[in-house]
Amino acid sequence: MGATLSPSLEDSFRAAQVITRDHARTFYFASHVLPESVRRDAYAIYACCRSIDDAVDQVAGRGELVRPEVAGEMLLRAFESGGDEVGEEWMPAFRNTVARKKIRRRWFEDLAIGVAGDAGPVNIQTWEELDLYCYRVAGTVGLMMMRVFGSDDPLAEPRALDLGRGMQLTNILRDVAEDARAQRIYLPARERDQYGVRAEDLFMGRPSGHWAEFMQSQLSRAREQYKMAEAGIAFLPSRGAQMSVWLMRDLYAGILDPIERSGYDVFTRRHCLSLWQKAMRGIGIWWKHRADKVSSS
Repeated sequence: MGATLSPSLEDSFRAAQVITRDHARTFYFASHVLPESVRRDAYAIYACCRSIDDAVDQVAGRGELVRPEVAGEMLLRAFESGGDEVGEEWMPAFRNTVARKKIRRRWFEDLAIGVAGDAGPVNIQTWEELDLYCYRVAGTVGLMMMRVFGSDDPLAEPRALDLGRGMQLTNILRDVAEDARAQRIYLPARERDQYGVRAEDLFMGRPSGHWAEFMQSQLSRAREQYKMAEAGIAFLPSRGAQMSVWLMRDLYAGILDPIERSGYDVFTRRHCLSLWQKAMRGIGIWWKHRADKVSSS
């Protein structure tokens, strides 16, 4: 694990690992190609991101108005010291990580704004509005993880945002029906209108208009983000970090394939990759990196 940790800090990193294992299965799967110290830091960052999401859910569950400041007190504790509450055993690990990796507080604050926006009805109108949402809830995480993996090169930041955008678009396309049941539509209204896709039909859990053509345009956009993100992976300093990001990219992009094969049926099933499919993709990434290493030696 690298430097010896105090028992309390060791326990804190372990608490962050449990949160990641229980709530981010794809990321947790991909993280195992990372060096242990990097993996540990990634779990600490994820634990804070997850806790921001949980803080919003708790307020919304009480029927209260959710504001971006809902995570403010938690972030105050996270970036300063003392006063951790029950359930915040990850805090010491988080403080240790952000101090060493120089991860900006503003990214967590932007994330909180994006997550707070999910609490009520959502009806995204334009691509620009969706792009801002993707930055807040996913691009910020990409910038955080860049630092965790050991890169602070400004040239890599746009590519980290591309990857976050692609992953969030994939989540949106996979979860159309689930989101609509919660009165949330992230597919831009102006683009839906061009294809005759009506919000009321999405709320009813059924396609309308030229649904297949509309979805194909959305999948193409997501795939383009993944393609643009690839150039940024080379900025990461270690093969373990590069392999992990390639694997995350491949696992998320892979979800688009069964959506397409189903005829864009996101209403009667929730598309995902099986553990076997994830393992096979992981072997493919490992083999590619092994071949690249041999050819460059």
